[in-house]
Amino acid sequence: MFPRRYITYVEATRHPWPNFIFLLPIVILYEVAVWYCSTHQVDGVRNGADGWLRQNLAVYGVNLIWLPPVFLLCFYAFQSFLRWWSRPHENIETITGMILESGIFGMVLWLVAGIWSKGFLASGVDASSGVSSAWVTYLGAGIYEEAIFRLLGIHLLLLLFPRNIYPSLPLAFFVSSIGFAISHHLGVFGEAFQFDIFVFRALAGLYFCAVYMFRGFGIAVGAHVIYDFIVSI
Repeated sequence: MFPRRYITYVEATRHPWPNFIFLLPIVILYEVAVWYCSTHQVDGVRNGADGWLRQNLAVYGVNLIWLPPVFLLCFYAFQSFLRWWSRPHENIETITGMILESGIFGMVLWLVAGIWSKGFLASGVDASSGVSSAWVTYLGAGIYEEAIFRLLGIHLLLLLFPRNIYPSLPLAFFVSSIGFAISHHLGVFGEAFQFDIFVFRALAGLYFCAVYMFRGFGIAVGAHVIYDFIVSI
């Protein structure tokens, strides 16, 4: 038996186990809501990043719609297993803190968006298309945009950039954020290009990169979801 070691709140929020607990209800809620809307003829509820991901998987013959959420949850479950001995035991306190932090980070971005301009929707969805379907899409934005552009994108970019280049992390942040902004204007889920909104989304991408890198994936997802929800109200 490993001795129980005290870990700080900051360490706990970076551990995969609290992140798995935090992500699980968000992912399940989104996937169930998408299924419900699809069975009631409500179109356009999948987030652009989610739809783009599944379309590209289908191009390569992978038509398993459950693959992205299962892969994401299994990734954190496996990471939790590998680090089970060091898991935090104050899970209620940790998850509560992660929710509060998500709210704070989401509110900060909302305040900046309000100063910049009114009506920015990070998910690229017009709320007039239906409040319920838009809110489902916002859940997907928080999950899959963070998974593609932060969890996956940043680390893939760091592998591509030479390790001896000092600004490799800022460069990865920049490229990931530009890709995040561009993605809102591509494909069948894209919207018309507007330069000011593109710049704002690129800056928002940098913001979420910082949240992800310094506070973890779960809080980045939560902040993204809460920001989109606040904007839609």
